[in-house]
Amino acid sequence: MSLPPAPEKNELPESVHVELSFDLQAGEKISIHLKAVRDEHGRLVARPVPGWSPASLSQRLAGWIRAVQPRQIFIAALILYLVVMFTGLTVYPAHFSCDEAVSTVNAARLMSNNLRDENNVLLPTFMKNDGQYSLSATVYLAALPYLLLGPSVWVVRAFNGLIALLGMFWLARLLRDRLNLPEWGLLPLLLAAAPAWFFLARTGLETIQLAAFYAGFLYYYARYRFEQPKFLFAALLLGGLAFYAYTPGQVIMIATGLILLVADAPYHWRQRGTTWKGALLLIVLALPLARFILLEPGAYGDRLRMYGSYLAETDLTALQKLGNFLLTYLKTLSPTFWLTAHTDDQHVRYALGTASPLPWTMYLLALLGLFTALRGWRARPELRLPVYALLAAPVGAALTSEITLPRALAVIVPLLLLAALGLSALFDRLTRFNLPRGTLGLAAGLLLAAGALANLVGALTGGVRWLPRYGMDGTQWGAPQVYAAAKTYLKDHPDQMVKISPNWTFQGDTLRSFFAPDEPGITIRGINDFIQQIDPQLDQNVFVLTAADLQLAIDSQRFEQPEIVASIPYPDGSQGFSFVRLAYSGNIDEIIAAEQAVRSRLAETTLTVDGQSVRVRHSQFDGGQPANLFDGDLNSLARTGGANPLVVEIDFAAARAISGVTLHAGAEAVTATVTVFTADGNQEQFTMRAGRVDGYKDVPVDFDETLTAVRVRIELLDDDVPEPANVHLWEITFIP
Repeated sequence: MSLPPAPEKNELPESVHVELSFDLQAGEKISIHLKAVRDEHGRLVARPVPGWSPASLSQRLAGWIRAVQPRQIFIAALILYLVVMFTGLTVYPAHFSCDEAVSTVNAARLMSNNLRDENNVLLPTFMKNDGQYSLSATVYLAALPYLLLGPSVWVVRAFNGLIALLGMFWLARLLRDRLNLPEWGLLPLLLAAAPAWFFLARTGLETIQLAAFYAGFLYYYARYRFEQPKFLFAALLLGGLAFYAYTPGQVIMIATGLILLVADAPYHWRQRGTTWKGALLLIVLALPLARFILLEPGAYGDRLRMYGSYLAETDLTALQKLGNFLLTYLKTLSPTFWLTAHTDDQHVRYALGTASPLPWTMYLLALLGLFTALRGWRARPELRLPVYALLAAPVGAALTSEITLPRALAVIVPLLLLAALGLSALFDRLTRFNLPRGTLGLAAGLLLAAGALANLVGALTGGVRWLPRYGMDGTQWGAPQVYAAAKTYLKDHPDQMVKISPNWTFQGDTLRSFFAPDEPGITIRGINDFIQQIDPQLDQNVFVLTAADLQLAIDSQRFEQPEIVASIPYPDGSQGFSFVRLAYSGNIDEIIAAEQAVRSRLAETTLTVDGQSVRVRHSQFDGGQPANLFDGDLNSLARTGGANPLVVEIDFAAARAISGVTLHAGAEAVTATVTVFTADGNQEQFTMRAGRVDGYKDVPVDFDETLTAVRVRIELLDDDVPEPANVHLWEITFIP
C-alpha cells in the first residue's frame, strides 16, 4: 500500500474542521491562534497554540494554588524547617555553655558508675548542676547519643533538635486533627521564624525538651478528651517527661494538671473506667519524686535560694509573695518580655542578637487567636486547650525573681498555637473580600519562610559578632576553641600541663569533663593560685589566660615577663585567650610577705548587736558589710578580700554571758576558732571543724559552760584553699 504524495509546502488541505469550547464570564475575551503543521503522514493539520497572556498565567497560577493541599504545604515547610534548624549547629549558637554540656557529663558519670550517683543512689531521680539537684530526664535521654556517638557539640545539639522536631510534629497534628485549622501546614515555619524557638532548639539546653514534651502532652490530652480515652496514658507519660526534663516543668505540669482536672471534671468522671488507671500511672510517675524528697528534704529550698526566689525570702509576708508572683506571672506573658531584645546580663546568653523572642506580628496573631478561642469557648470546646496552657505555662518562670527566656520557653507553645489560630481567623476575614484563601496561605508561607531563612543566614554569617560581650558576664564564648587548642598543645608538648583559667565561664570543670575527659594534662586552675603561693613546678605548666588574667599576672609583679606561645582572639578581633609560660621573679618571697601583712590588718567599726553597742574589728571585706553578720538575715553575707581566715573581733560595752557561738557558713570545709576573753582576765579557745556539704550549714562552737565575755575573737578558715582566698560568712549568733 502506498501513500499519496505529500502536498506542496504552501498547499492547504481542502478543508480543516476545528471545534473549540470555552466557558467565559460576561465581558471576558479570549484570543486563539492556530498553526498548520504536518502529521506523521505529511498531511497538514491545525493545532491550537496557547496564548501566554497575563490573564491566562494568573488563571493557571490560581488553579495551581487551589490545587495545593495542606499536606503538601506541610512537607515543603518541614523541609525548610530541617534546613534552618540543623544547618551549622556548631557555628551558631556561637558559644557552647556548661549548661549544654552538663547532661552529657552526668550521663557519662552515671554510665561509668553502674547507674549510681556520687551518693551511691541507684538510678537517681535528680542529678546536680552547679551543686543543685536540677537534672533528671535529660541526663537519661543524653545517655543514648553519648553511648552511640560520644560527646560533641553537634551530637548534643542535633539530639535536642530531634526532640524539638517531635514537638513540632505534635503541635502540627494538634492544629490539624483537633483544632481543624486549614493552615496547619505552616506550623514548621511559625516555629523556625520565631527567634526564641530558632535559638533554643539549636542548643543543648533542657528547656527545649520541656517545651517539646509539653506540646506532646497537649496533643495526646486533646486526643483523650475529644477522640478516645486510651490516649490519656500517652499524655501522662509525656507529661511526666516534661515534669522531669527541666525544673520549671514541674510547676507547669502541676498547674496544667490542676486546671484540666477541674475544667474537664465531668468528662473525667464519665471515663472513670480509664481515668482510675491513669491515676495509678500518675502515682507510678510520682514515685521517683517521692523517693528524692525523702532522701533530700531540703533540696527544693536550696534551689529556691539559689535562684533568688522571693519564696525563700524570710522577711516577706504571704500577701507580699503573692503580689510578687502575680507581677512576675504577668511579666512572663507581657509584650515587654516577648517583644524586646534580651541583651542585659541575665539574658544575653540566650539572645538572638538584638531580635526579640517573638516578632510583633506573631504576638498580635496570638492575641487575635486568644480572642477567637474565647469567643468560641462554648461552641468549640477544643479551643479551650491552648487557653488553659497559656494560663499554666507562665507559672514555671513566675516562681523566680528574674525571668529568663529558657525558664519561660514553655509559654511559646500556647502562644504559637494561638498565633496559628489567629492567622486562620485573619484569613476567614480576608476571604470575605474575595481574596482566595490559597493565595493568602502562600503569601503567609513565603513571609514566614523569609523570616526563618533570615534567622539562619544572619546567625551563620554574623551571629558570633552580634553581641560582642565575651566572658563571664557575656556569651562565654570559646570552649570548643580553647580545648581543641589545649589538646593540640599537649600533643606537641607531652611533658607539660595545661591550666585553663576558670574566670571566663561557669562550671569550668563541667566543660573540661565534656571536651577532655581523658586528658589528665588539662586542669582548671586560676592564675591567682600561683600569685600568692610559690609552685616549684611552675615551668612545667602553660596557662590559658583571659586578657584580665594576663594583666593580673603582670600587675602582681610576681613573674618575669610572660611568654605568650599561642593566642585565640575573640570573634570581633579583640584579645581573647593567651597560652602563657611564666617564671617567678627573684624577690617573690618578700612581695608575698608584705602583702600578707596588709591582708591581716583589721578594719574597725561600731555596730549594734543584740541591742548592745559594740566595737567590731574585722578582716577587710570586698563583698557585704560587717553589719550583715549580725542582722539575722541568712541571705546577707560578708566576704573577705583575700584574707584566710576571716577574722571578727567583738568588744562588748558591757560583759555578757554566752555559752557558744553559731556561724552560718557555706558549702566548703571550714575550721571555726573562737577565743573568749572573760571579765576576770582569762581567755578560753574553742575549735570546731565542719566538712563540706551541699548548700549551707551551721557551725556550732559550744563552750561546755557559760562564760562572761568582754571580748570574742572569731576566726573562720577555709580548709581547702590557701591564702589569698575569698572566705564567706553569712551570720554570727551568740548563744546565751
